[in-house]
Amino acid sequence: MIEHLYGRNAARECLRARRRHIHKVILADSLKPSAVIDEIRHLAAGLNIPVITAPRDQLDRLATGHQGVMLETGRYPLVNLDDILARAARQEEPPFLLAVDHLEDPQNLGAILRTADAVGVHGVILPRRRAAGVTPAVVNASAGAAEHVWVAEVPNLVQSLQRLKEAGVWVVGLEKHPTAQPFHRVDLSGPVALVVGSEGTGLSRLARKTCDLLVQLPMRGRVESLNASVACALALYEIWRARGFSHAPGESKA
Repeated sequence: MIEHLYGRNAARECLRARRRHIHKVILADSLKPSAVIDEIRHLAAGLNIPVITAPRDQLDRLATGHQGVMLETGRYPLVNLDDILARAARQEEPPFLLAVDHLEDPQNLGAILRTADAVGVHGVILPRRRAAGVTPAVVNASAGAAEHVWVAEVPNLVQSLQRLKEAGVWVVGLEKHPTAQPFHRVDLSGPVALVVGSEGTGLSRLARKTCDLLVQLPMRGRVESLNASVACALALYEIWRARGFSHAPGESKA
């Protein structure tokens, strides 16, 4: 299956990640030189990927917001749950996962994956049905960060959460709920999987029931809740802070 990734950051990060097969780079014939375009050309040359030019309207027919840059690629490289747990073990860190419960908005998912990459989660779990997948629109919304994130698409999210619990991972749901504890009063420095819900309904009943505990962000304003991606970002950074802002061995702190 062929996909067309679009946008300068998405193209550059896909080339940097080297995780999927890239057939060619397509640049609009009216594109002006820039540092990002030069880097894309350089990365493509190093990987022996052909770079071609095409009329801008040809790119317009494939995607909006392409910024004159497009990659023709293979499908997004998914992993499985055991791969994510093994990755944490190789990095000699307690597992740090994010599970997304039927989030449907591509912009929100892209923003969430961008934060997941920034804080160094070992992997993200997405339901296979009734939820946004990692499409070119999501990669673009993540500014290309999705290309670096390990994502597992699972047929049953609740069963996957149960599997994590059996592996010693603390499953924590993020939701404003009468039983939820204030986030800052919970020790989340160990193995943890944060579960965030959909934009409108939050966590599903079964996902909520499966969580070891629920936490909520303290708020003092008049608005009752935050955007899903914003709330997720705050929670992920708080977990990373609890873990001492750790970095995997051999990885850059930048």
